[in-house]
Amino acid sequence: MPDPYSQPSAGLAPRSPRADPPEAARLRRPSWRDPRLLAGVLIVALSVSGVIALLTAQNRTVEIYAADRLLTVGDRFTVEDLRVVDVQIDALEGSYFAAADEIDDNAQFIAMVDEGELVPRRAVARVDPQDRQAVTVDVEHALARGVDPGRLVDVWAAEAATPGSQEEVEVERIAAGAQVSAITEASGTFGAQNAVTIELLVDPEELPALLVATSSSAAVSVVPAGDQ
Repeated sequence: MPDPYSQPSAGLAPRSPRADPPEAARLRRPSWRDPRLLAGVLIVALSVSGVIALLTAQNRTVEIYAADRLLTVGDRFTVEDLRVVDVQIDALEGSYFAAADEIDDNAQFIAMVDEGELVPRRAVARVDPQDRQAVTVDVEHALARGVDPGRLVDVWAAEAATPGSQEEVEVERIAAGAQVSAITEASGTFGAQNAVTIELLVDPEELPALLVATSSSAAVSVVPAGDQ
């Protein structure tokens, strides 16, 4: 029987106490108080709000006045000649008349606005800033080439030649850079259109020469400004 008090044999190491394995860490369900979860929800909410705000800004429209017909210089500024359209103009909104703006009954157009075009504020005023005067001239169709409302034109007058005379007819430009405000076509015999009546806005100093030419037998022609 071995001696309980005897020393262990040489070559045999004493056994150490057996260590218990560490307990596996348990996964915890995230809580609403978790800062990471709150940060994620906040990022998603901000992204959605930004997209909605961007789409809303891109789809924002305003009601603006547009010309319901061709509006020429001197026409009165009235709602009867306008229509309301929804447009996206953003920063340029203040440059046009909005449907909510009050209409000035004493205002008139000082620049031509085509049918369907938005009405710019610069095209309407109480008085012509250039202090031009309106005058009408009757011109044959052949002498009114390339003339449209709103266009700048030169007015020429040719003195009537004496029958049988060989003298050269004198031609003089009596108005330069006049603006056409309206054109009315006159019908002759059997409905043939022989002449047009053109309303011009001219400088006050050019008005006397125009009145003399239109009241005489001179042949008046109107051509786009700068044409020879």
